[in-house]
Amino acid sequence: MEIDLHDLSVNEAIRIFIEKYNKAFKSGYKGKISVIHGYGSSGQGGKIKRAFKTFTEEHRKFLKVEYTVNPGITNVYPLKAIPHILDLLSKEILVYCSKSPKSLSKIESEFFKKYTAKEIKVCVKSLVNKGLLEEILKKDIVYLKKE
Repeated sequence: MEIDLHDLSVNEAIRIFIEKYNKAFKSGYKGKISVIHGYGSSGQGGKIKRAFKTFTEEHRKFLKVEYTVNPGITNVYPLKAIPHILDLLSKEILVYCSKSPKSLSKIESEFFKKYTAKEIKVCVKSLVNKGLLEEILKKDIVYLKKE
């Protein structure tokens, strides 16, 4: 099985990988998945390759990684389903807000490179509704802190 991530933005590549990986895993597939991310025009590793490597290193409990002779391909072997992208974002937001209260705009600026504004707002609202984040109003600004 192959997952080709060429010609995508980094965010799209990670999202598509998670989607296709989870679909394969849930169908019972346990074999090798060759992830074609390319190696960048410089030959030193493009944005997708670097982001994918970081992602797989952070998610080793979900998959086994095997680097190939071809620097534009990484093989992965499913161990279990990877959490949905919004679940990953929720965990990151909770960690970010754990030390001190943060405004929504600070949270958005921290995560805007990896997630859309809509995804961030949905996660924050969900975390507030679940009681995992608390809203604090100071000088007409809403701050969020982990309870």
